[in-house]
Amino acid sequence: MENNEAASTDFLLQNLESLPTLPIIVYELTELINDPMSSTAEIEKVMINDQSMTTKVLRLVNSAYYAIPGGVTSVSRAIAYLGFDTVNQLVLGSSIIESLKCEDNEYFKLEPFWQHSVGVAIASETIAKHIKLTKQTDIFTSGLVHDMGKIALANIAPEILVQTCKIAIEAGISMDEAEKQMGAPQHTEVGALLAKKWKLPGLIENVVRHHHQADSLRRGGVSSEMNQTVDIVMLANLLIHALKFGSSGHNKIEGAPKSLLERLSIQPDLIKTLILKIKDNLQSADGFLRVLGTKG
Repeated sequence: MENNEAASTDFLLQNLESLPTLPIIVYELTELINDPMSSTAEIEKVMINDQSMTTKVLRLVNSAYYAIPGGVTSVSRAIAYLGFDTVNQLVLGSSIIESLKCEDNEYFKLEPFWQHSVGVAIASETIAKHIKLTKQTDIFTSGLVHDMGKIALANIAPEILVQTCKIAIEAGISMDEAEKQMGAPQHTEVGALLAKKWKLPGLIENVVRHHHQADSLRRGGVSSEMNQTVDIVMLANLLIHALKFGSSGHNKIEGAPKSLLERLSIQPDLIKTLILKIKDNLQSADGFLRVLGTKG
């Protein structure tokens, strides 16, 4: 298949239709959580209809990352400790991981990919807390699924993903650079198209599309709030690569642009402190990966 054929929007949209849809529980929960009149009992009732998802979410809630004293055994208790938004993020993230699977190859393997993705999710939350971001809705999920376009490509154009990873690794460049060099579909665009197909929140779609665009003025009129989240996930991604935590298909390590740190009001001399906080929080990543079924 020629790269220009695979890169066409029509080709991508047509083949994205072959990917699984998200479970109905995701949309039911999102609707409830966005309704200020909803109650914990209503949310618990919806989740009970999907016992497998409920079990997985409770295991995530009881992981070391949240460190809830004594743990919780019900959705209502989980919501009481973590809030509606966090529980919804765990449902959404778990559902996306369940829906996006691919065969391993020499250059791209699923377990280290999701390790990297969970690392970026944890780092994104750590950065958001560090800069005292007031609204942290969807920060974790945005970090978790920022690279989901790569898994989508692994399903709809696997030979192109393999070739892109091969070039990136052998040339010591990023996947983003390798895609541009090849004229191949960009994982950011593929991921954004999938986010639109799945009706994911606009914030997540914008993070997926723009997390490699360091110039905030070139992100197509994205709101200041969304730009801040894109910046957070972009920095988290760079730091997780620097820590060599998992792998997303390339080995290049890049420094954080000065303009990015300035927009987030992070002093360069405090980056080491931030990295130490992230490393501490990554201690719990293994538990996440096992519950999500991405680690043996």
